[in-house]
Amino acid sequence: MPFAWAVCVLTLILFAAFAAPNPQSVSEPQANLRVAPEQVLIWQLQGLTQEEIRDEVARRGLLQCADEALLNTLVVAGVDAETVRAVKQSKAPCSVWKLGLRLPRDSDYLYEITQATRWGDWDYALQLIQIEASKHPRNADVRLIYAHFLEMAEDWITAYGEASAVVELAPALPYAHALRSTICYHSRLAECAAREATVFLKMRPADAAAYIVLGHARELQGYDSEALLAYTEARKRNAKCAEPYAGIGRVYARAGEFEKALGALQEAVRLDNGQTAEYFVDLAEIYQAEGCLSEAISQWKKAREIEPERPQILLGLANAYLEAEHYSEAIAEYKKLMHSAPEVDVRAQLAMALRAAGRDEEASRLGQPAEGAPSQP
Repeated sequence: MPFAWAVCVLTLILFAAFAAPNPQSVSEPQANLRVAPEQVLIWQLQGLTQEEIRDEVARRGLLQCADEALLNTLVVAGVDAETVRAVKQSKAPCSVWKLGLRLPRDSDYLYEITQATRWGDWDYALQLIQIEASKHPRNADVRLIYAHFLEMAEDWITAYGEASAVVELAPALPYAHALRSTICYHSRLAECAAREATVFLKMRPADAAAYIVLGHARELQGYDSEALLAYTEARKRNAKCAEPYAGIGRVYARAGEFEKALGALQEAVRLDNGQTAEYFVDLAEIYQAEGCLSEAISQWKKAREIEPERPQILLGLANAYLEAEHYSEAIAEYKKLMHSAPEVDVRAQLAMALRAAGRDEEASRLGQPAEGAPSQP
């Protein structure tokens, strides 16, 4: 949220402020055009690398000085300290107080959205960007950010529609094709994922993200050797990015090379600072496949700490407890899952755990689904 200025300073700023031009509607960095500070936030939300953002800001400068509110918003959005420093020090017209002089402008909704994401209020953030998208249906930046939030909400159909609309509005926007490929990947549409990934790679042949997206598509197609090549290339281009290592780990795991898989995934966790539940899920599944149940349970727990409501994680932990013959823990986890995700039918597993714990009568009562409860096909 913006800082509260002293009344006198605020009054002077409001009178002295000039209305800086709106951020560019074209997200792809262009030569000979100065960068609006808010454009940095848009690039961050769209997935440009920090190196690319810093290069554009340093090379082209800013339209106006970045104020403290925007710098804090960049931090909340996950921009690294080096990028924030580059934006703060970039040459641009500033006031005598070295603050950005600015009036409210169309991009201010980004502040509120980013603050909402900081507090984990994703529903409110999605609502805000949906309103902005309806106000500016021809603004490719706004609609691409909306598509990103829809993707995070796993509303794949609506997200694909928004990403497709962005492609129509700005066909030269690489990250629209990247997002459409990612949506198809999660929707298990292999041909679509591969097609859009190929377009993205042609537009951004030096971008590590392009090879990551291609790797995802090749995994979905079942072409593990090509996926491994793509992830290896991504790692060469950005050795500090976690996802190439995770992709390499998944490929090695399917090939039965578990030591290599564990090494790659552990490196992904290290680079990611343990913030992505999926990496712990991958590790848990490898340990469980190898019979290392204690370590598998540990990894499932770490994944649950990050995403405590995700049914796949809760089910994985419960199954690991059952396999390890920790029946009381398995029973507790299955019951939690039945309460939080009734669409997942775990009655068979719960009954097995109950019988193993000597609670046959309780297990027998699970024979029929509760009235109104959905069952898993």
